[in-house]
Amino acid sequence: MRFPTGTNFVGTVLLLAAAGCGGPADPRPARVAFEARVVFEGQPVADAVVVLAPRDPGGAAASGTSQSDGLVRFSTFASQDGVVPGGYAVSVMKTVVEEPEVLDSNDPNYDPRQAERQVPTSRDLLPVRYKTPTDSGLTVEVTEATIEPHLFELQP
Repeated sequence: MRFPTGTNFVGTVLLLAAAGCGGPADPRPARVAFEARVVFEGQPVADAVVVLAPRDPGGAAASGTSQSDGLVRFSTFASQDGVVPGGYAVSVMKTVVEEPEVLDSNDPNYDPRQAERQVPTSRDLLPVRYKTPTDSGLTVEVTEATIEPHLFELQP
């Protein structure tokens, strides 16, 4: 048996291999494009983490981080792949980690025993009740892709 050689043969093999590599359809639940906007005291909130916790025990959670204009695009299985339609309880949090001031060993106030014990601290920038979906009071029903972002308006 004689096999063809050259560029045409390689191209044909690659074309046939690509045609057979389509793989099965995505077995995960269908998602819809869903966006929200986070506002606190009338101002957009940047860098807030928003989590949609499904009310259905078999549901899939989604999450996203707000941009400078408060806009959040959600991810369920892959980056910004949307949200599985259903009902969700919502949590919103924005926490900053503050590194302790570390004194240089040349500083007269330097104490090596204290330097070893210094650990970062965190501080919430939004009311704590929004951190848990059961306490936040925020819910959303996702039925189809959003045309306008859903508004999560947080109160002090």
